[in-house]
Amino acid sequence: MPADRHTESDLLRRDSHVALYAQVADLLKREIAAVPHPASGRLPSEHALMARFGISRVTVRLAIDLLIKEGLVVRKQGKGTYLAGSTVRHELQELRGLYDVMVAQGLEPETRLLRFELAEPPPEVLARLGPERGRLMFLQRLYSLEGAPFGLASTWLSAEASRVTWEQAETHPSYSILQQLLGIRIANARLAIRGRLAGRSLARALKVSSKSAVLVLERTSYDRDGRPRELTEFVVNSESYEFTLSAEGPLPINSGLRAASTAA
Repeated sequence: MPADRHTESDLLRRDSHVALYAQVADLLKREIAAVPHPASGRLPSEHALMARFGISRVTVRLAIDLLIKEGLVVRKQGKGTYLAGSTVRHELQELRGLYDVMVAQGLEPETRLLRFELAEPPPEVLARLGPERGRLMFLQRLYSLEGAPFGLASTWLSAEASRVTWEQAETHPSYSILQQLLGIRIANARLAIRGRLAGRSLARALKVSSKSAVLVLERTSYDRDGRPRELTEFVVNSESYEFTLSAEGPLPINSGLRAASTAA
């Protein structure tokens, strides 16, 4: 094990009988309890902790391992270390896109426009947006948090979106494209949520295993005349994202449960 260097920091008692990694773990636990962390829940990198405390990588990893054993943090391969249970919460009562949800929670998401072009939609898209529409504008955007891919949005817009430039699409979410750039007012939307495995192509985009579980939010948006104007599929990592919906009572409740019958 490399020797731990002395730094200007007096946070660690290097002559103590308590191991350095245990002292570091204790300091991090106190900070987790006292200092609000980003909504993403990501802790400083190993390199940052090494520089801060003047300790070796092995000591940092032992400290993190101790926090993992106590259930305070989780290590996500290729992404870093996160507070256990830290999630982005997407409230479904408001019509908000992925970007607006993260900004509202104090995050600073990065976006990269991958595609914005006229394309032939697959049959399932035509079934939602209308078979008479022909070619539609297809937009695909990758979202990242602190440099790590977080979600992928694939959007089909009505053909008039072809008037929008690539530069405009880079800086405007899909609702902003429709409402601010095209003057199409969205009145309501239908949402469907499901889970699935990432699969090969999505795994490459999000840098996860192809067998990782992802959450899929499918949104069909309608204008004031009831015409479908947008179909978006948001795919996010299920480890750190959840959809929520608040409902007010009274709610209908079944009078009883039917017991399963068993054969004699």
